[in-house]
Amino acid sequence: MANNSNQFSQYEPADEETIAKLMSKLQAYIQNIAGVLRISNPADIFCREEVLYEIFNRIEMRRLYFRIFHKGTEMGELNEGSLLCFWILKLMPFEHDNFPNITLNVKIASCLFINMLKYVAKKRGRHVNIKGYTLDYLTYAFMFRDLSKEAIMALAESLLY
Repeated sequence: MANNSNQFSQYEPADEETIAKLMSKLQAYIQNIAGVLRISNPADIFCREEVLYEIFNRIEMRRLYFRIFHKGTEMGELNEGSLLCFWILKLMPFEHDNFPNITLNVKIASCLFINMLKYVAKKRGRHVNIKGYTLDYLTYAFMFRDLSKEAIMALAESLLY
């Protein structure tokens, strides 16, 4: 165990290339989510970029946490996607004239969560255990429950089989 703080990696904010990559991924998701939410023009979804930068940097902080406290493991796409959903629920970076802020961000987080599960399941050769009522429960939990980062990560892992 390290007794000296110099033995730990030091956090540095995400570089511009990492932020650009994450923003690009998120824009692709927003295109898909706009269709799900029946928003004809995805550009109508306003995004507070400074909040997204904060979210991406918090995800990078968690990546460092994994390196320090979970030696030999990577954070992984499932945990990264879960963290993105968590921070969207907490910081609510998205706005649209036709949706209350909380409703829009919960719907975006729910869609991202399901898309992330499907992507990871396909990549791992597994399946997603989501029924219609499961999505209703998930949306309710995202809106009204106080879910921790760890709870959302555990939920994501438990929905794969």
